[in-house]
Amino acid sequence: MIQVFDTSSTNVSLNNEYFIYETDTLKITYTFWASHGVMSFAVYNKLDKPIYIDWKNSSYIYNDNKLNYWIDESQTQMSSYYGGYYYKGPLLKPGVIINEGVQESKASTIKLERITFIPPKSNYYKSHFYLFPLEYYRLEASGQSSTTKKDSLDDNTIVYNKLAKEHVVYKKDFSFVDSPLRFRNYLAFSFSENSQQYFFIDNEFYLSSVKEMRYSHYKGKYLGTDKEGNKLYERPFKRKTSFYIMIDPTKSIEYKKKYGK
Repeated sequence: MIQVFDTSSTNVSLNNEYFIYETDTLKITYTFWASHGVMSFAVYNKLDKPIYIDWKNSSYIYNDNKLNYWIDESQTQMSSYYGGYYYKGPLLKPGVIINEGVQESKASTIKLERITFIPPKSNYYKSHFYLFPLEYYRLEASGQSSTTKKDSLDDNTIVYNKLAKEHVVYKKDFSFVDSPLRFRNYLAFSFSENSQQYFFIDNEFYLSSVKEMRYSHYKGKYLGTDKEGNKLYERPFKRKTSFYIMIDPTKSIEYKKKYGK
């Protein structure tokens, strides 16, 4: 089973499947697609002179709780300090294909960079915090649901129940006011490494819906194989602005409705 989480923004535009915030100085491109979601973004310096990010004065803010991008400790200590929210997997660059699965790398003991230098006409990439570091979202069986006929899917995608004639997608929508997850990326920029004169970017997002379905339905139509022989699927629910969690089938609505648990 899989849950797919969709996000929206209050002040960042959706452009070519990405959330993009742009000024005359810089462009910030966001991509969240990963297990449990990751605050991953690219900052492009549009100027002919360097710009700097001061991480001490920047924060990731979830549900009004502040997490620092920088503390005067090593990366390993920071990972322990922020518990499940700290992401230590591979860098997630916008436009790079990320497959489903466990995305984690070994944490190394290094000193974190407080000031990041971004040269003219260049990108800087950052992947730092999980958006939803919980086991899953507890959907209620009484919520919204929709069905898709088996005939609309390729037979190769039916793995849970060969006799099923339709697939059910359970869904719950949220507004900004009632969303269980609101998060912000608050960044401090300057034009000099030692400057105390900052300009701030405050990009705000929220969880707008949760969908729960069988993984076979999530994959969608079978499209063939790539050059390495890997199977390719349509994955109609996959978005750069969304993320997912693979859940234990016994935690699913389908299981609860069947066994009354």
